[in-house]
Amino acid sequence: MAATKDIRDFDSLIELVEYFDTEAKCEAHFELLRWNGVPVCPYCESERVNALKGKTKRYKCYGCRKQFGIKVGTIFQDSNISLKKWFFAIYLVTSGDKKGSSSYALAKNIKVSQTTAWFILHRIRESYNVETPVFTKPVEVDETFIGGVEQNKHASKRTPNNQGRSTKTKTAVIGILERDGKVFATPVVNTTGAVVLPIMRSKVAAGNTIYSDEYRPYRALKADYVHEFVCHKVEEYVKGNAHTNNLENYWSHVKRTIVGTYHQVSRKHLGRYLHETSFRYNNRSLSCGSLFDLALANGTNKRLDYKTLVHGKK
Repeated sequence: MAATKDIRDFDSLIELVEYFDTEAKCEAHFELLRWNGVPVCPYCESERVNALKGKTKRYKCYGCRKQFGIKVGTIFQDSNISLKKWFFAIYLVTSGDKKGSSSYALAKNIKVSQTTAWFILHRIRESYNVETPVFTKPVEVDETFIGGVEQNKHASKRTPNNQGRSTKTKTAVIGILERDGKVFATPVVNTTGAVVLPIMRSKVAAGNTIYSDEYRPYRALKADYVHEFVCHKVEEYVKGNAHTNNLENYWSHVKRTIVGTYHQVSRKHLGRYLHETSFRYNNRSLSCGSLFDLALANGTNKRLDYKTLVHGKK
C-alpha cells in the first residue's frame, strides 16, 4: 500500500486521519496486518480461500465452505461502525492520552452514542490483553486496593471497618514489575498468601530476585527466590537495591487514570482497565504510530461480544 509516510512514524491524530481517508485504505491495512497477503479462514484455519466479487470484500473457504469478511474473529466482528471510526478510536485510546479516553469523550469525538463508545472501548481493552512472559530479571511485587476512600465519603455512605486490606467496597490488585521491563497486574479476591503466592510463582522464574515490602505472606518467597524487602511501617522505603518505588509509581498512574478519566470502575470490568494501563506501560518506548499498529494487530485474534461483556463471568 503506497504511503508518503510509514504508519509507525505517525505522531499525531491528524496524520492518521489524513492517511486513512477512505474505508478501503483501512480494510487494506487491517488485512495486511491480519494475514500478510495470505487469507486464512477464521473458522477452520484453511488457506484454501478465494476472494468473492461484490461491493463488500468477502472470502469463501473451500475447506469448510463458509464465507467470511476481514472482521470475523476480531474485535470488529458484528460491528456496524466503520473501520475509519474504529481506527481513530484505537489511536485516541492507545496513543492520544496516557490516561485513556472516557466513553463520553470518545462518543463526541467519533460521533457515536455513549453506549456504543463504551462497548468500543471495552473491545479495544480486550485487544490489550496479551500474555505476559515469565519474568527472569529482578522484580518488584506489591498490592493495592482500588475503590473509594472512606474519608472522602459522606458519613451516611461510609462502610464500617473498611480500612487497610478490607475488600468490602474495594478490589484488591496484585502487581509484578520487572526492573526496566514490563508490568503484570490483575485483580484478586484478597491478598492472602494462598491467593497471591501462586500468581507470583507462575509469573516469576524460580531463583529470581524479588523485592517487596514487609507484608508477611511474602516471606514464604524465600524458599524459591532471593527475597529482599523494606519496612514501610518504620518509613523505610529504600534499602540497597530493595524498594518498590517503580511499582508504586505504576499504581499511582492507574489510580490517576481511574479518578481523572473514568471516575469509577466496577469490580467486574477492572481487569480490562488494568490491561489498558499495563499495555501502555509495557510499550512505553514505542512511537505513537507503532503503539497504534501494535494494538490494531493484537485485535486481529480477539473477540468480545456484548452479551459476554455485560453478563459474562466476573
